Amino acid sequence: MKISVVANCLLLCLVVLKCKGAKILGIIPTASYSHQITFQPLWTELSLRGHNVTVITTDPLNNASLNNFREIDISEIYDLFRNIQFYETISVNPVYFWKIVLLLRNICLELATTLIENEELNAIKNEHFDLVIAEAHFPSIVGFIGHYKCPWIGVSSMESSLQYNVAIGNPTHPILHPDYNLPLENLENLNFFERLLSFLYRTLYIFVINTYIFPKLSTIYDESGWKSPPLIQVQNNISMLFVTTHPIFHKIRPSLPNTISIGNGMHFKKPHPLPEDLKQFLDEGKNGVIYFSLGSNVNSNLLTEEFKKAVIESFAEIPHKVLLKMDGEIQGFSENVLVRKWLPQQDILRHPNVKLFITQGGLQSLQESVVNGIPLIGIPFFGDQITNVNRMVKKGYGIKLDRRTITKELLTKAIKEVMSNASYQETAKAMGEIFRDEEIPSLQRAVYWTEYVIRHKGAKHLKSPIVDMPAWKFYMLDVLGFLAIILILILFVIYLLLRTLFRRLTLIIKKFYLNVEKERDTTVKKDK
Repeated sequence: MKISVVANCLLLCLVVLKCKGAKILGIIPTASYSHQITFQPLWTELSLRGHNVTVITTDPLNNASLNNFREIDISEIYDLFRNIQFYETISVNPVYFWKIVLLLRNICLELATTLIENEELNAIKNEHFDLVIAEAHFPSIVGFIGHYKCPWIGVSSMESSLQYNVAIGNPTHPILHPDYNLPLENLENLNFFERLLSFLYRTLYIFVINTYIFPKLSTIYDESGWKSPPLIQVQNNISMLFVTTHPIFHKIRPSLPNTISIGNGMHFKKPHPLPEDLKQFLDEGKNGVIYFSLGSNVNSNLLTEEFKKAVIESFAEIPHKVLLKMDGEIQGFSENVLVRKWLPQQDILRHPNVKLFITQGGLQSLQESVVNGIPLIGIPFFGDQITNVNRMVKKGYGIKLDRRTITKELLTKAIKEVMSNASYQETAKAMGEIFRDEEIPSLQRAVYWTEYVIRHKGAKHLKSPIVDMPAWKFYMLDVLGFLAIILILILFVIYLLLRTLFRRLTLIIKKFYLNVEKERDTTVKKDK
C-alpha cells in the first residue's frame, strides 16, 4: 500500500513538472470588471504553479508578489466602449438585429485596431507562447490568437458566445439552446415568434461574423504585421472551452468533453473584515438591510429620471436600511440610505443582517447572492441579465421588475413581498446548498485542464468531427435529397400507373356506354 501511494505521488509530480515553466498568454479585452474578476484567480494560480503568465487585461491585478506574472494594461478599452456607447445601445429595448450587427462591427473593428496600436502589446508580437487563454466573447482577438500559432483555450465569464459553441462542436439548436442575448421569457417553451426570432438570429449572427467581420479583421491584422492563418480556421482550432455555467443559473445543455464548466464561483474571495463605517451601518440594521447594486456596467447615465425617482421615494418609505452602490450622481436619498461608489460586495452579502439584494442580474452577483442564501429583486438591463433574472423568477428565489415601467409602488410592493415571504429566502438557501456542492473546486478544475492542454500540445483527440463537417453533410442534405428524389420517382411512377389505369378505365367505360347505346338503337329499330 505504501509503495503504491509513493508511486502515485511520484507520477503526479512528474505530470506537474512536465508543465512547469510553460509560457501562457491570457487575453480578456472586454471593458467590464465582471469579465475580468472571474479569471484573476486562474492567472494567479497558474503563476504560483511555476508558469510564466502574461495577461492582457483592462483591470490589472497589480500583484507585486507574483514574480513570473506580467500584465499589459489595456484600460483604454473603457474609453472605446464609452465612445461607441456600447452599454447604452444594448440596453435599449427592443434591440433590433441590424443595430446588433452595426454594434458588433464597430466594437470588433475598433477593438482590434486599439489593441494593435498598443505599444506593450506590440512589444510581445515576436515572443513565443505555449498556450493562449482568450475570452470567447468578441471575435476581435482571433487574429492575435492565430499569430502565435499555439493551442488556445476559450474562456467565458458566462455562457460562451454562439460562434465559439459552434467552433467547439457543442449543439447550438436555436430552439433548444437560444442565444443568451435574446430577451426570452420562458426558455423551456418558446412560442412561434420566439422560435422564429432565435432561428433567424443564430443564422444571421454566424453569417455576419464569417462573411463580413472576419474578412475585415483579416485585413486589419495583415496590414499591421500580425500574421494569422484564416480566422475561421483559428477559431475552429480551439482546444477547450471554459464556461461559467451552472444548472441553477443556466438551461441544461449537452456539451462535449472539451467544454469544461467552471461555474461554481471561481472568483470567490476569502472573507475580509468590512470597513468600520460599513460594519456599523450593517450591524445597526436589525430590521434587515437591503443591498442595492446594478453592477459595474450600469451607471446612473443608463437610468431614466422616472427610475431614479421611484428608487428614491421607495427607499424613503420602507423601514429598512439600504446600502447602495452607485456612481454618486443620484441625489435626494433619505437618511436610511448609504451610497458608495464602490463596495466590497462579497463581504457585504456575507453579513447576517443583509436580507435582500436588488441587482441587475449579472451572473457573478447571482452566484454571490445564492451562496449566502439571500433572495433577490432583479432589474435586468441587457445581455444575459434578462435570461438570468427570468430563470431566477422561475426557480423561485426572487422577483423581476421592468426598469422601463418601474414605479415607487411596484418597487415597494416587491420589497415587502420578498422581505415578508420566507419562501424566497428558503429557496435561495436551497439553491446555495446545491451551488456549493461540487466534486472539484472550479479553480482546481480549470488549472488541471489548462495544464492538460499544455502537456498534450492541444486537445485534438477531443475534437468533434462536427467542426470540420460541411453543413450539407451535417444536416444530411445529400441523404435527404436522395430520399426526396426516390420519393418523387415513386410518386411519379404511381402517378403514371394511376393515369394509365384511369385512361384505360375511361376507355372501357366509354366503350361500354357506346355498346349500350348501340344495342338500344338496334332495339328501337326492331320495334319500329
